[in-house]
Amino acid sequence: MTDDTETAAGFPPGWTLLDLEFGFARSFGPVGFRETADQQLELGFRCGDRHLNPLGICHGGAIAAFADYAALGAQYAVGLSRIVTPTVTLSIDFLHPVLAGQWVTARVEITGLTRKMCFTQMVARVENTPVMSARGIFKVSTRDELIGHPFYLKCAELWPSRVVDCEQEG
Repeated sequence: MTDDTETAAGFPPGWTLLDLEFGFARSFGPVGFRETADQQLELGFRCGDRHLNPLGICHGGAIAAFADYAALGAQYAVGLSRIVTPTVTLSIDFLHPVLAGQWVTARVEITGLTRKMCFTQMVARVENTPVMSARGIFKVSTRDELIGHPFYLKCAELWPSRVVDCEQEG
């Protein structure tokens, strides 16, 4: 369960809670997001005690879980005319340790998009230091396949402009 004081105090100014209240996202978070001037979604999380390994640094599994959030960055980029999930493959390079209390951010770049697959790359940083790079492939479904699903509804609530964009696509 996510601690409310961490949620309120853990984000830098300008970040919004990515309130995914279902499944694993509930126990990993909180994860924040902000929309950038260049129309991208930036994701972030603060490394807390629950993310640490026995050495006191962020566990690779926690970094991998954050890398899997690339699906959300990809979802934002393609709009809501198609749904980008679940993960098909995820390849991660761990570049630098993340310490307790550090704020980790990442942007997702779509490197390819077909009717059935979305190809992404992501670099996570603590300040200016790259700490992880990842490449992911995510399944693409039509909006009609998942329109009532909680994931679709949450994305539509968080980013209503992306719904408008996809409705204009026809």
